[in-house]
Amino acid sequence: MVLDGLGSDAWPHDVTARLLDRSADLACAVGFDGLIQEATGDWSTLLGWNRDQLLQRPLAGFVHADDAAATAEQFDATRDGTTVSRFQNRFLAADGSTRWLLWTVVGVPGTESFRAVVRDLSPTHHAEAQMRESERRYQDLIESAHDIVQSILPDGHFGFVNRAWHDLLGYTPEDLPGLTLFDIVAEVDHDHCTLLIGQIMSGKSFDHVEVSFVTKDGRTFPVEGNATGRFRDGVFVATHTFFRDVSDRKQAEALQASYQRELEQEVAERSAALIQSEKLATLGRLSAGLAHELNNPAAAAKRGAALLEDAFSKTCAALLALVRTAQGPVEAGQLVQLIERAALQSTELEQLDPLARGDREEEVEAWLDDHGLADSWDAAGPLVDLGLDTGDLDTLSKTFDPAHLGSALTALAEARTAYGLIAQIGHGSARISQIVGALKDYSYMDRAAVQDVDIHEGLDGTLVMLQAKLKRGIEVHRDYGPDVPRIETLGSELNQVWTNLIDNAADALDGSGHLIIRTRAADGGVAVEIEDDGPGIAPEAIGQVFDPFFTTKAPGHGTGLGLNIVFNMIRGTGGTIDVQSVPGRTVFRIWLPPRRPATEQPPDDPPPGSQP
Repeated sequence: MVLDGLGSDAWPHDVTARLLDRSADLACAVGFDGLIQEATGDWSTLLGWNRDQLLQRPLAGFVHADDAAATAEQFDATRDGTTVSRFQNRFLAADGSTRWLLWTVVGVPGTESFRAVVRDLSPTHHAEAQMRESERRYQDLIESAHDIVQSILPDGHFGFVNRAWHDLLGYTPEDLPGLTLFDIVAEVDHDHCTLLIGQIMSGKSFDHVEVSFVTKDGRTFPVEGNATGRFRDGVFVATHTFFRDVSDRKQAEALQASYQRELEQEVAERSAALIQSEKLATLGRLSAGLAHELNNPAAAAKRGAALLEDAFSKTCAALLALVRTAQGPVEAGQLVQLIERAALQSTELEQLDPLARGDREEEVEAWLDDHGLADSWDAAGPLVDLGLDTGDLDTLSKTFDPAHLGSALTALAEARTAYGLIAQIGHGSARISQIVGALKDYSYMDRAAVQDVDIHEGLDGTLVMLQAKLKRGIEVHRDYGPDVPRIETLGSELNQVWTNLIDNAADALDGSGHLIIRTRAADGGVAVEIEDDGPGIAPEAIGQVFDPFFTTKAPGHGTGLGLNIVFNMIRGTGGTIDVQSVPGRTVFRIWLPPRRPATEQPPDDPPPGSQP
C-alpha cells in the first residue's frame, strides 16, 4: 500500500527507523487496543515521558480529557488502512502541562496497529493565542477610546468604526452599512478629503488633518487627527483614521484670540497714550523755551512802545517851541539834517567802549551846563549816541540862536531816543516773527502730511525752537553737505526726531560743550549725524537705548520713550538709525531714503547696539 507516493512501504525497516530517529517530528505505533507499542523521536525532551513510561499506558491516558473522544474517532477512521487522518489534540506532559500536537495517522490492518507521525504545534498555538490576545486588547483599546476611529474602504463605505464614532455622530450600527465618508464630512471639506484619500492610496500618510464632521441630526463640529493607508500585498485595502473632537479647544482658542486682540488693543491704546504723553512733554519743554525766547523781544517791544510815547511827546514839544520862536531857515535846515542823521543812526550805533562813552557823556553834560542848559542833562546820552562831541556842539551853538539852542538840542535828543525806541520795537517784532515762522515751519502747519523736505531747514528750525536750551554755553557747529537732496517724508515727524536727539544731546552736555550736526548725500538719500562731546552712554546700556521705557536719566526726568519714538519714526520712513558712544563722543547716525515707502514697515525689536 502506497501512502505518500514515495513507495515508503517498500523501504527497508532499518532505513525508515533511521529517518524517523533523525526527524524533528515524533513517531509512534499504537495497537488497535490503544496501547503504544513503539515510540521514535525525542518524546522525553518534548513531553517529559521516557520510552518505558509511554509503553506502559494506553494512548488515551496521555490525551487531554476534552480531546479523548475526538482522538479515538480519528484513529478508528483509519483502521481499514485506506484513510490517512490529520488532526490536533492536547497531549499531557509529565509536568502536568499540555502541548498541542499535530497527528498524521494511518492504520496497518495486517499488524493490527496504527502508525503515526506527530509534530509539536505548541509554539504556533502560543503565538496565535498571543495574537488573538493582542487583537482583543487592541479592539478593547479602540472601543474604549474617546477618539473617533474608523476604517474606510476604497468605495468610501466603512469597514470598521468604534463606539466613540457612534456616540459622537449619533448613527446606530444598523445605519452604518448605508453610510459613506462623505455622509459624515461637511460638504465644504469634500474636495479636501477626496484629495487626501487619493494621496493616501499612493502611499502617503498625514499626521495632521483638520476637517468638520456632521452628525446625524445635522450638527457640525471640528475634528483633527491623522490618516494612513492599509495595504495588503501592495494593494490598497482601506484608509485608517483617528480623529478627535476639538470643539472645546477651538472655542478656547477663539476666546484666547479675542482676549489677545483686546489686550493688544489695550496695549496699543496705552502705548499711544504714553507716546502722546511723551510728545506733549516734548511740546511742554519747547513751549517753555519758546515762552522765554518770545518774552524777551516782546518785553523789549512793550517797553519801547511805552517810552516812545514820552519821547515823541517831548520831541513834538521841543519842535513846537522852536516854531513859536520863529526859527530861521538855516537853523531849521540844520535841525532837519541832524534828525535825519538820528533816524539813520538808530540802527547803526557808534561803537564805544563803556569807559570812552562815559567820558564823552560827562564832557557833553559839562558843555550843556556851561551853556546854561543844565536842565537838558538827560540829552547827553542821546547826543552821544548820535556821535556828537563837544566840538560838534560848539559848531551847533554857532548855527543856532542861543535862545533856540536848548529847544533844538532837546528836539534832537528826543528824536534820537524815539528813533532808537522804534528800532528796538522793530527788532523785537522781527525776532517774534522769526520765532513764529520757525514754529510754523517746524510744525508744518497748513501743509500736506507728506512734504518735499529740506533737511537743513528742519534742522535749523529745530535749533531755533531749542535755542533757549542751547545758548547757555553749548556751541553748535553745522557741517552741512553742499549736495544734500530734498526728500519726500513726513516733515513734522522728522522734526520730532531732530528735537528728541538734539534735546538729549543738550541734556548730556549739561549746559557746556559742543554739538555737531553733519549732513551728507548717501546711497540716494540723506545721512545725518548728531554728535556731542558729553560723557557718553555706558556700554551695558548702548544696546537698550531704543527700547521702550528704557532711560539713563534720573527718575522723574525721562519717560524712556523719546528714542523709541525716534526709532519707530525712522523705521516708518524706511530709514535706519544706530548709535556709537565712548566717553567724550556720542554719535547718532540716521539714513533717510529719498521717499517714504508705500506701506510703513512695522517696528522690529532692535538688535543690541544698533538699529537696522
